[in-house]
Amino acid sequence: MRFRAGWWMAGAAALTLGTACEERDRGAQEQASGQSTVNDQVAQAQQRTESAFDSARQAQEQASEQQKQASSAQQELQDKQREYQEAQAKAHSAAQQAQQAQQGAQQQKQEAQQAQRQQSETLAQQNQQARQQSEQLRQQSQQPVAVAPPPQTQPQGAQTQQQGAQAQQGSEQQVVGEVLSASDQELLLSSQGEPQLRLQVSPETQVMVDGRQANVGDIEEGSQVRASYRTDAQSGEPQAVRIEATSQVQPTAPAAPESGESTPGSQPTQ
Repeated sequence: MRFRAGWWMAGAAALTLGTACEERDRGAQEQASGQSTVNDQVAQAQQRTESAFDSARQAQEQASEQQKQASSAQQELQDKQREYQEAQAKAHSAAQQAQQAQQGAQQQKQEAQQAQRQQSETLAQQNQQARQQSEQLRQQSQQPVAVAPPPQTQPQGAQTQQQGAQAQQGSEQQVVGEVLSASDQELLLSSQGEPQLRLQVSPETQVMVDGRQANVGDIEEGSQVRASYRTDAQSGEPQAVRIEATSQVQPTAPAAPESGESTPGSQPTQ
């Protein structure tokens, strides 16, 4: 009985020991399995952290790139605004210059119109004067040509009165005097007690020497002349219309002056 009890006790102890070993092995396995799970979780957490770091780094890089793009866009916008302001200032300046040029052109146009009107008026006056001169020349050419009498001595007062009466005949004036010089362009006369008179000569001037048609250059110095002239409206110079000259050839007998008329162009005898 004691032996069988010992066997039972030994079997119980062995069973107990086996159970304890199994439990220990199971605990070790469970502990090892738990450690492996923790390591896996730590590895996964570390992987997630690294992935988060990578995502954050990429996000930071994208944010930096976007910030650079925003700065570039801002700078480009400022450049465009500056260019727009400069273009607007240039356009304003060009508009002012165009307005000034238009005003200047308008003023020049008005001045040109005024000058054209003045020129037209002057040309009309000149044409009218030319027509009047042509009409007077035509009338004079139709009158018979009288030979001027030889120079006779007459009082200075009578000669002055005759010249004054002749000067009052219309727009033409007449003068009687001695030739100081003669050319194709002008005739210089001198009357007793009167200043020198310079007559401008033109191709329309009628020139008679001793009753014959001639040129101004044919008139000798010292000859006596009776000339009709007008004062030119533009130059103010006397313009000869008709010149009648008498050479210095002394006649055999002096001709008596006509009744009520004194002989023009006389010189006092020496």
